Amino acid sequence: MKELPHPLSLAMTPTTQSLNPNAASTRHGLRAKLVRVYALQVLLISVAAGIGLYITYLIVEDLLSRQALSEEAEHFWALYAEDPSVPLPDTANMKGYLSAARAHDVVVPEPLLRLSPGFGRVQGLPDHPLVHVSTHANKTLYLVFSQGQVASLVFYFGLAPLAAVLLTVYALLFLTYRLSHQAISPMLNLAKALEEFDFRSAHSFEVSLEGLELDRETRLMVEALQEFSDRLGQFVERERTFTRNAGHELRTPIAVMKGSLEYLHAQADDRSSEQELAALDRLSRVVKEMETVLETLLLLAREEDVFDSAGSSINHVVVEQIELHAQLAQQQQNQVVFNEPDEVMVNAKAKVLGILVGNLLRNALTYTDKGQITIDLQPDALSIADNGIGMHEEEVDRVFTAFYRGDQARQHSSGQGLGLALVRRLTDQLGWRLTVHTEVNVGSTFTLHFSSRENAIPHRY
Repeated sequence: MKELPHPLSLAMTPTTQSLNPNAASTRHGLRAKLVRVYALQVLLISVAAGIGLYITYLIVEDLLSRQALSEEAEHFWALYAEDPSVPLPDTANMKGYLSAARAHDVVVPEPLLRLSPGFGRVQGLPDHPLVHVSTHANKTLYLVFSQGQVASLVFYFGLAPLAAVLLTVYALLFLTYRLSHQAISPMLNLAKALEEFDFRSAHSFEVSLEGLELDRETRLMVEALQEFSDRLGQFVERERTFTRNAGHELRTPIAVMKGSLEYLHAQADDRSSEQELAALDRLSRVVKEMETVLETLLLLAREEDVFDSAGSSINHVVVEQIELHAQLAQQQQNQVVFNEPDEVMVNAKAKVLGILVGNLLRNALTYTDKGQITIDLQPDALSIADNGIGMHEEEVDRVFTAFYRGDQARQHSSGQGLGLALVRRLTDQLGWRLTVHTEVNVGSTFTLHFSSRENAIPHRY
């Protein structure tokens, strides 16, 4: 089944989606590419050398050997016309036989007698020699050239010089490889420094240039990266300062409004009209929503540590969130069922777990009327299923985008569209997987997989 790039993966209806921030494809490094190029050059040169050696063998055999035999035969017949007693050719590489027996001639071997004029090979003699057969004045001359001598000629005049050339070429290629490796070493060192640097830390990125022989381009790149890191650090610090100040300034009036509304509720008595009580309730809900939006925006703006080495009980968090959302469940006439095994501990802060579970539970309750919300807790996952309005496939593609709300969602209830965006942000930071299975008018199931950062991989049902 085809997988779309992170962060969203879509399937056929019913829609299933999987989110994983850590999926990455393996990339080959410059050093590996350089080695492959060097190996490919060696292979191509070796193949070319082998082809050249084979061609050399054919040239020696077909051209030189055959031409030499033809010229030797013509020379013999010219001498034989002048002196019929001329001796037959007999050298280390070639031996001659004449069909018309003379007193000093060697008897022609039987396999040669079956050959026709021209060139051929004899299967009955050692090394299957190359034979040239020619006739003159009713006499036949057989010139036998040793195949072993052809191989020797190829070795001495082809293979040996070629081997020397290959060794020289290989040495030059290795030298080129070393020089190329030395040239890209600064880039490799820079890549290693970038890989080992923790960009989540408060320190700015810095690579020491002292004692390094860097080329101009690499030095400019390092300096540009360090300058960018410094500017980015300043920007982050300004954002943190603004977030702290804005949070403080906004929390104060919200706290004042909450206190005032609580005082008004306390002062309300039987003489208060239903319109006044309803107005107070609406103001209380609006202030609570403002407080939730503020906390959500501040959490999205801050890069807080979400991990807890001691671990947190997700069972306690789920029970707490069910109690906090009991009024919303009652208003929507929904029933919440919690199926839990033994206690499950995860390496996330309780506050972060509360935001994750709270937003998913609130989302399920909001878009379900007179239904049931089922929370299943397993040692490696937590799922929250509802039988509400569900979502269309195209909506799932954007549901985790901040401030996005589908048509059905806008018609069904009010909201800011930040809850699921915050859930996605936190699961990204935790390295967990979030899968969604949804079908229109059937319901949705959101599942948190407590995968480790190293083992989190994209998955779809």
